[in-house]
Amino acid sequence: MPRNQWPRRKRSTKPDPAAPEDGQGGETGLDDDGAPPQGGRAGSSPRKIALDILARREHSVAELREKLQSREFPADEIEQTLAALIADGLLSETRFIDSFLASYTRRGHGPLWLRAELERRGIDAAQISPAPAGQEVDWAAEARTVREKRFGSDQPADYKERARQSRFLQYRGFSSEQIRQAFAGDDED
Repeated sequence: MPRNQWPRRKRSTKPDPAAPEDGQGGETGLDDDGAPPQGGRAGSSPRKIALDILARREHSVAELREKLQSREFPADEIEQTLAALIADGLLSETRFIDSFLASYTRRGHGPLWLRAELERRGIDAAQISPAPAGQEVDWAAEARTVREKRFGSDQPADYKERARQSRFLQYRGFSSEQIRQAFAGDDED
């Protein structure tokens, strides 16, 4: 019995008779020198690529600008595209912030991490509130939940273990007060 019952077809090394003889790009969407035209994929506009990117998840204006710049579109085209997307309501910083905060709060990140990550993604500090829109988050309870999920519900046995758990919560973006309350248990609430 053969090892692979569905063998791959081998590619032909013969030239394609439908390909142009002169080596030009022809209908392939390539320039005269055989390279894709300036600005990313053949036949793609910055708006089309931006919509493809936004279809996957919300992005900040700065993130989308960076992705379009990496595809070597002219700067004025990028700015016009971003302005049009904002005017059409397809690109929104507020919607991005709400989506980001809701997603990463569910993943167990604290307010300090959230703020730093939003600033890294190009969001102005004045726009950032530490909780998703319409929600008040009890960050001490969140820190307790994250600690219990990672280390179990038992309190740390010694100082070394408590310090290790505290460092983990600090890395996750919780303040020292929230971390202290996470170890306090339910009796101090």
